[in-house]
Amino acid sequence: MEKIFEINILTASFAGVSLGVLNGFISGFFIVRNINRENKNFLKAFVFSVIYKLVFLIISVWLLKEKKVIIILLYSFFLVFFQIFSELFYIKKYGTKRDT
Repeated sequence: MEKIFEINILTASFAGVSLGVLNGFISGFFIVRNINRENKNFLKAFVFSVIYKLVFLIISVWLLKEKKVIIILLYSFFLVFFQIFSELFYIKKYGTKRDT
């Protein structure tokens, strides 16, 4: 049987970038949605976003456990970097709308 999709360094990097951007915007959305509410709700949203990102990272690395270490490291690096970058971009964009 022929393999349809092979995971190599390039596809792992692309998957890390695209999923990182998606997760960053999801986390940023929950934080921005609760930023003007009381501290208790904002803290819940922040903790939820951190736990969500960690669980997503753990599950995705577990699914790649049989691949080479360099593939897992590149995927994890790009996932975490672009999660942080896109989340900060989304929150900063919201801050400029509020003039803060």
